[in-house]
Amino acid sequence: AWRELDAARREESGPPDAGPLLSVLLPVYNPRPEHLDRALTSLTRQTWLRWECCAVDDASTDPAAAAVLRHYAEADARFRLTFRPVNGHICAATNTALDMARGEWCALLDQDDILEPDALARMVAAAVRHPESVVIFSDQDQMEDAPGVFRRDNPFFKPGPDPDLLLAFNIVSHLGVYRTGALRRLGGFRIGLEGAQDHDLALRCLAVFGPEAFTHVPEPLYHWRRHAGSTSRGWNAKPYARAASLAARRDYAANAGLRAEFTLQPDSLYAAVRFAPPSPSPLLSLCLLVEAEGMDVQAARRVLECCSYAKREGVVAVAADALPPAKIRVLERLVAECRARLVPVSGRPDAFGLAEAAARAARGGALAFIRAGDVPARADWADRAVGALWRADVGATGCRGVLPAGFLSQAGYATGREGPGGEGRLTLCPAYAGLHVEAGGYFRQAHLMRSAFAVPLTGLCCRRETFERLGGFDAACGDLADADFCLRALNGDGLRSVVLPDADFLTPRVEVPRVAGEIFAARWSGLLRESPPFQNPHLLWTPGGWQLRPPGV
Repeated sequence: AWRELDAARREESGPPDAGPLLSVLLPVYNPRPEHLDRALTSLTRQTWLRWECCAVDDASTDPAAAAVLRHYAEADARFRLTFRPVNGHICAATNTALDMARGEWCALLDQDDILEPDALARMVAAAVRHPESVVIFSDQDQMEDAPGVFRRDNPFFKPGPDPDLLLAFNIVSHLGVYRTGALRRLGGFRIGLEGAQDHDLALRCLAVFGPEAFTHVPEPLYHWRRHAGSTSRGWNAKPYARAASLAARRDYAANAGLRAEFTLQPDSLYAAVRFAPPSPSPLLSLCLLVEAEGMDVQAARRVLECCSYAKREGVVAVAADALPPAKIRVLERLVAECRARLVPVSGRPDAFGLAEAAARAARGGALAFIRAGDVPARADWADRAVGALWRADVGATGCRGVLPAGFLSQAGYATGREGPGGEGRLTLCPAYAGLHVEAGGYFRQAHLMRSAFAVPLTGLCCRRETFERLGGFDAACGDLADADFCLRALNGDGLRSVVLPDADFLTPRVEVPRVAGEIFAARWSGLLRESPPFQNPHLLWTPGGWQLRPPGV
């Protein structure tokens, strides 16, 4: 039903009145003739008519491929053909197609996949609206296409341009459209990285042109065929792709001056990413926030002592009027043993008030906030947090929360709806809450380093200069002060908040959707409704997981 509604909405907009010629690069090698025929037919049905297909047969041994190509070229002059005398594999064949291209933009199409009829029109419209773009990419799904059977499933509603998620896996993928001049400037596809050539290209574009050159069209415009030889069924089909994928990432990190490690997950090209802290490392202030009497002293000790980050100090901010004198004395002994400092705060401040006091007392160039009762699951969490934080476009890093039973309390925040059933107004919800810690969730994103709207207070790390420039946490935003801080960093300074999947905190707190107060809603409701950064606008988080937002809602 969603697809029908969305197709009707897109049909109303129609193709743009004018726009550039788009060259479709199509490398071909021994396809099943009926699959190639379906791919080419999908081109002839495009509502955008200013396209050419640069099809390159890479010395196929089956003459059926050439017959199909010639049939289409004879019927439609927009199909332009080259037959390579020697097989060179996909990078060489696609480079030959790039040499043929006359269009301002190049789209990449695999020989057995299918485009939506308005796919090229939507990409051209995005190019016209965003003249600064170098890379434009859409959502995608998979298909079973056999005689008498056509089924689309497994849609990937992508979160939009995200440098960290692009390092973790190729979110550009299908449909990817690139400025022809940019492709030629980069030298086309790199020979030797077959199997990860598209990912390598996207990473090189990121390195040269920056994330602002990427534009996302949030529509499933590309249908990726599932069959025995396709990577849509698993990366065992192309084992060489894993080595190429690691090489592409390592080259990107080296060229960007980043000290990073990449570990591939089994049977996939998804990668765990870890950034090393800078050298010299900044002093990190561990700001422990003690709100009430029910504090676990051993948990507090673990926060202050079980941390492998060597250059650190401990700052314990306590709501002095909320604790009896005996508990204060226990804290005084603890901070003395841990060589930390106690910061009593008068009255009954909430966690954000304590965080403000701790930040004022802290000496570190980096600040990490931890609510009492929460403890890190691993000693090197701070090394991972500071490493990810110490990049020019990152304003905050955050850690996942893990409940005693092994389920996530949150993995950053996302747009959702208020109320236990997710039926109310738009607000911020704990993403992936209720997912088991071993589960990856939607396209494994709960296991990947990625950007989010915002990260919660526990485990939030930021630079002192960022905290002070933004004026810290705004008490007027209530329990959404952490989200407001992250959104101000993003909206004002272009600084992302990054969720770390390997720096978990164990917590007793079950996170629930945060109710937007008047001030927070006035600042951010438009953004949350219209164009939520790092989240597909068609998705909403509910207690049952990601759900499709009805088109037009």
